[in-house]
Amino acid sequence: MPEFYELKPISKFTFSNLIQGETSEIKLKKEDNYDYYQDVAILKSIYHYFFNHGVIPYPNYSENFINYIEASIPNLKFRGLALKAKIILLEKRFLTILKIAGYDPNIINPIHREIFDLSMGLWG
Repeated sequence: MPEFYELKPISKFTFSNLIQGETSEIKLKKEDNYDYYQDVAILKSIYHYFFNHGVIPYPNYSENFINYIEASIPNLKFRGLALKAKIILLEKRFLTILKIAGYDPNIINPIHREIFDLSMGLWG
C-alpha cells in the first residue's frame, strides 16, 4: 500500500545548519509525534461551547471559554495561556491552508480532512 505524506505549514525558514559544499539531504521521519487527535478534540469542544453558549468569545478568549475546553477534554496537553496560543495557532494554520489551497483542498489523510472541515466551520 503506498504511503502518502502531507506538508505542514512552516512559520519561518532557518538556514543556520548549512555548510558550504555539504549536501542538503534530510532524513525523513516515518511518523511524527504530533497529536492530531488533540487538535480534533479542541476544535470539537469549541463547537460544543458555541452550541451551548451561542457565541465564541473571539479574539480574546474568556476564562470561561478556556475552562470549558479544559473540562471537556480529559488529558489535555495544553492549559491556560498555552491553550489560547494553541487555538490561535490552529486558526492561523487553517487560514494559511485556505489561502494556499482554497476552500476545497485535496487532503488525503482523514484526520487532516477532519481538522480542516472543523476549522472551516469555525473560521471559514
